[in-house]
Amino acid sequence: MKKFFVPVILVLAFALIVPNVWSATLRINGDNSWVGFVNGEEVADGNNWQEASITEFDMPDGYAVIAIYVHDAEPGAAGRGGALFDVILDDDTYIPSDDTWLADAGAPIAERDDGWEEPDFDDSGWDNATQLDQFGGGIWGFGAATMRQTLKDPDSTAYWVWAGPNDVEDDVYFRKVVGTLPTTPVEPGGKATTTWGSLKADQ
Repeated sequence: MKKFFVPVILVLAFALIVPNVWSATLRINGDNSWVGFVNGEEVADGNNWQEASITEFDMPDGYAVIAIYVHDAEPGAAGRGGALFDVILDDDTYIPSDDTWLADAGAPIAERDDGWEEPDFDDSGWDNATQLDQFGGGIWGFGAATMRQTLKDPDSTAYWVWAGPNDVEDDVYFRKVVGTLPTTPVEPGGKATTTWGSLKADQ
């Protein structure tokens, strides 16, 4: 009986400690090009708004900071920028791009070196993203049939988003924490990030 009982106790204790979510999928479309990061590491890029980049990644701690940059190639009012993305956790939780993500307009990514993509970046000065049309409608609706070839299983219900009016800024950045945070999240420096705070407020 001992040989059976002890392993069971260990398994139960391990299950209580280890997060339930270990992996996820990140899908990104951007008009016109994009770069995606998970916990500060570049994991995706693309330059055809109708063809999503699809990235699978691990979350050994049960959560991850997603950071996405999108560039609109037509300057100013000549173009309409837009970003569409989602995260699917391995427990089937679906996290679409919408106005719960944080957004910031700035210089092109090659000129930005403030660590905006890093997990411990202070994004307290960022605003919520501007929520535009839901996937399938609006000015990008004509490309939905092509986009659905990659945005299925599950079907995308995300919204196109931007930072402010999408005919003004050409370089836009997005951030969000996905997954489940520890009960008392602490950064190496001993303080919880503002991104973590925003996630708790959403829950």
